[in-house]
Amino acid sequence: MNKQIPLVAKHTYLSRIKKKSFWWLLVAPFAPVLVGLVVGLAVSYFSSDKTANIAVIAPAETRQAIKQEQKDLKLQVNDQVDEKAAKKSLEKEDIDAVLIVKNDQGTLLTQPKSEEVDTSKLKSFLSSLALSEKAAKYKLTQAEVADLKSPFQLTSKVQDKNQSKDSEAADTVKQMLTMAIGVLVFIIVSIYASIIGNEIANEKSSRIMETLLAASSAKAQYYGKIIGVAALLLTQISIYVIAGGAAALLSANASWAKVVAPYLSALTPGFWFFTLALIIVATASYLVIAAIAASLVNDQSQIAQAMTPVSMLSLIPYVVALSSSATSGSNTFVKVLSYIPLMGQSIMPSQLANHYASWWQASLSLILAIAGLIFLLHFGLRLYKKNVLSYSDENITKQLIASITPKRFRTKK
Repeated sequence: MNKQIPLVAKHTYLSRIKKKSFWWLLVAPFAPVLVGLVVGLAVSYFSSDKTANIAVIAPAETRQAIKQEQKDLKLQVNDQVDEKAAKKSLEKEDIDAVLIVKNDQGTLLTQPKSEEVDTSKLKSFLSSLALSEKAAKYKLTQAEVADLKSPFQLTSKVQDKNQSKDSEAADTVKQMLTMAIGVLVFIIVSIYASIIGNEIANEKSSRIMETLLAASSAKAQYYGKIIGVAALLLTQISIYVIAGGAAALLSANASWAKVVAPYLSALTPGFWFFTLALIIVATASYLVIAAIAASLVNDQSQIAQAMTPVSMLSLIPYVVALSSSATSGSNTFVKVLSYIPLMGQSIMPSQLANHYASWWQASLSLILAIAGLIFLLHFGLRLYKKNVLSYSDENITKQLIASITPKRFRTKK
């Protein structure tokens, strides 16, 4: 029997890796990023470059100052100086906006079809202009004006006994890691749960399963399929690691790499190894659950129904990863969730990277995840043996609940 497990694993692995669909999986996790990039470039390319035609109703000095800076403000100041006439032109949609400046206050009127006006840049310019006028009024020197305009500088750092880093970098790393790992695990689980589900469903629907079990055993089929699909996942991750390492070496001196480096300063090789191990263990656990659910199907039409519990379960850490609370180191719910198997992989790496958790806490999370995987493997084997030759038209979810519920707690019909 021990020899049958690697044979089943090898067959599952080779039959899948030879298909074009596996190589498409390599780009699947990056598809949302690529789509977003393409859409962003398209929007930027087709966006209007026209400057807004604007009437400025203001004191002569203010109007002249705006006109001199109209290129930087991306405006085209017209010759209208009468407020009523300018508003009528705006109603007729002959111009894009009317700026009215009176007594250090401004009002910008636009119409629905107006070209966009950069209000933040315009507000900043008008504030600076008003400050200069007040400085002249109070007879302040240029040095005094410059001193008034200089902003207050606040630099905050996160200090611990190991290292210190800019809080901005810490926040960025925290948010990016939590979101990226949550999305990545959800996509991988969705893909590989479907693969293992289809493997089992194909054999059950074609009634080959009886022949396979006669030649081997339920244990060999169960562990072999899980190991084979897990090997596919490891192959995919290995390709990413090699490609990422090569890209890092080739772009070490690039300008963008120097910008990114401070944000990744806390992410040591040990951290990457821990994160990878936690992701692999968690994903393997989801594969076991997928194998259990797939053992209940009768044909291909029930695959989507069987994978629904797996998708719903993997959706929980995905949603938590995307929520703002996942980036908080003081949130009790997030702390507890980071130790729960099937959940911690989306949270603990961020907690560790930003010093909300120590290495012993991260190690405990990984140990609990491994213990959860071992329990699922043994518990799942019992359910797999029980269900793999069972053919029922009852709802998959009901069958799954009935399988894991002790007989004494089941409702008698």
